[in-house]
Amino acid sequence: MTASPSTCLLVTCHPERGSLCGQIAERAIAALQARNTTVVVNDLYRSDFNPVTSGHEFASYSSRGIPEDIRGLVADLQAAQELIFILPVWMFAMPAILKGYFDRVWRPDVAFAFDGRTLRPLLNDIRRMTVVVTHGRSEAETSATGDGSIGFFENSLPTLLPNLERNERFDFYALDDGDTRAIELRLTKLLQDIAEQ
Repeated sequence: MTASPSTCLLVTCHPERGSLCGQIAERAIAALQARNTTVVVNDLYRSDFNPVTSGHEFASYSSRGIPEDIRGLVADLQAAQELIFILPVWMFAMPAILKGYFDRVWRPDVAFAFDGRTLRPLLNDIRRMTVVVTHGRSEAETSATGDGSIGFFENSLPTLLPNLERNERFDFYALDDGDTRAIELRLTKLLQDIAEQ
């Protein structure tokens, strides 16, 4: 009996369809489909995702109620065995819409259970995560000013993914310089990595 293809949840967040983030997403989807993986795409801008947690929603945590507008996103997350995040760095960190995605969708009783003392991860099926980040500045400039997404994806988020086996990151630097050859070389490496099961 052949095993069912794994499911990859790809989350991206750039307002311009033709951005490098958008181009990377398209090619990543093709690479995933070529290895017979089911791809679910959560494009936060295209779906008009609301990143703001309301007071009513915050109060609903204790009742375990999930707001109607994020039920599909929660189901996509719970069904995934692989995650890909594609994002730009703005103001030294991830865009607010993506932070709101983690605040709202990776909520209590979805990503973790908390009894007031102990936090217990719930996303046990996710075994692989790839983070793709674009930067206008060079690597040296980014290192000098800081990038808040590094600690989040390398240290914080994995604490909610207890069975994570691969956590990889690909940074595309100096987009403002317009070095298309360097971008293409990095993209080739990324796609080769994604193609590996």
